Amino acid sequence: MSVVLVSSASATLTKSKSIKIPFLSARFPSRVSISPQRSKLLDRPLRVAAPPSVPTSDPAGESRIEEEHGGEKDEEGSEFRWRDHWYPVSLVEDLDPNSPTRFQLLGRDLVLWFDRNDQKWAAFDDLCPHRLAPLSEGRLDENGHLQCSYHGWSFAGCGSCTRIPQAATSGPEARAVKSPRACAIKFPTMVSQGLLFVWPDENGWDRANSIEPPRLPDDFDKPEFSTVTIQRDLFYGYDTLMENVSDPSHIDFAHHKVTGRRDRAKPLPFKVESSGSWGFQGANDDSPKITAKFVAPCYSLNKIEIDAKLPIVGNQKWVIWICSFNIPMAPGKTRSIVCSARNFFQFSVPGPAWWQVVPRWYEHWTSNLVYDGDMIVLQGQEKVFLSKSMESPDYDVNKQYTKLTFTPTQADRFVLAFRNWLRRHGKSQPEWFGSTAANQPLPSTVLTKREMMDRFEQHTQVCSSCKGAYNGFQILKKFLVGTTVFLGATAGVPSDVQIRLALAGLALISAASAYALHEKEKNFVFRDYVHSEIE
Repeated sequence: MSVVLVSSASATLTKSKSIKIPFLSARFPSRVSISPQRSKLLDRPLRVAAPPSVPTSDPAGESRIEEEHGGEKDEEGSEFRWRDHWYPVSLVEDLDPNSPTRFQLLGRDLVLWFDRNDQKWAAFDDLCPHRLAPLSEGRLDENGHLQCSYHGWSFAGCGSCTRIPQAATSGPEARAVKSPRACAIKFPTMVSQGLLFVWPDENGWDRANSIEPPRLPDDFDKPEFSTVTIQRDLFYGYDTLMENVSDPSHIDFAHHKVTGRRDRAKPLPFKVESSGSWGFQGANDDSPKITAKFVAPCYSLNKIEIDAKLPIVGNQKWVIWICSFNIPMAPGKTRSIVCSARNFFQFSVPGPAWWQVVPRWYEHWTSNLVYDGDMIVLQGQEKVFLSKSMESPDYDVNKQYTKLTFTPTQADRFVLAFRNWLRRHGKSQPEWFGSTAANQPLPSTVLTKREMMDRFEQHTQVCSSCKGAYNGFQILKKFLVGTTVFLGATAGVPSDVQIRLALAGLALISAASAYALHEKEKNFVFRDYVHSEIE
């Protein structure tokens, strides 16, 4: 959702009005060492979202579109390998080091856990080698090893089996714990700038060791910049989300009165300056200056530079960074991790300073409104694309995109650049593992609006700040309800009328507080979003 916030921030700030922008904090620079492991169990790509493309019937038109939007004919045959890259799977601050966490990456189930012995995060295939039970349902045992909850097999951070409770203490069974077949499948991992990265190829250790993961801009580490982070799992496809974050022109309408305003919409003269198998980058020729860059497969960076003139302090150079990682979890499901930073109005965002009193979970209420504003719109768009792709096994939405849609303005140039990259270099879709989901409907085609916008499952459960605040709200609400009952029950006991009235008044205040808390608690669970009701 990074680009989603760019235009509105620019439009609002240039009019010297304050704005809430979902900002995210990405600190803790460190690196986890990695070591090789054994071969994979499954390696069968799944083709669901967009079948392979076929030659176009309009070569001249195709060539014109590619030239306008950054196509590079000399790279037509360049190969992009989806499994040959680092993917951020979570913000480290939102992971629980005391219990395993399940995650899907490119359709493959993983378990993430913290190895207390080596003080490193590990990623295993979410399969116990014994009877294939999910290790993510396990626990960390008294030795700090990952223990399967089915039969109690335990595994060290390197993947080796350390305990088989059912094995005899001598003979062949005693040697089973040393067998390579008893090992869990381990993937390369690395922690960088507060993000846990996973390399989705258990045989790619040498390659992973030679490549650094994508980095946030250096401004994120400067003291004059305030940063905030958020992550949410979204029930629409990787290509749908990437197209969305490549489109700044929707902000003033889809996010009206959240991060934009309808009456501030204007032409956005973007130009793609370079592109290739690595991604693309471009900028506008207007003020404020907006620079955008897509680094394949899932990293989007946006920099907004605003020349502001304020009373007393004079001319200021405001900078906003909005960087998003859009991780393909499975067909029709994507994790959005957004990291933002700015060098002004630091008091209005969370931070370590004593005067930065806004809690992270409160900032997430606004950030989730941004996600909600897109949710049903993108669900409807994705349904249309999916219906088109089912008309023929050779139908490629990315190749037919300019025929399916009408994109005459420069505001859509980054959208077309992404669709062009996905078709030319990305094989029109991520390279999924496995084949079990081939005949399953995608979430956006079957989920209700309430399920599509379920904040609790998509965000609160995977955010340490919001999960902690939600539990705190629950405890406080129960206390207020209990207090209301107690005060109401005792209000008739005293003989003094004034004391009775005081107790009754306190009971009403407690009840009203419990109700207000209940309403605010919905920000962690579900808030309906109806565009027509926002004047």
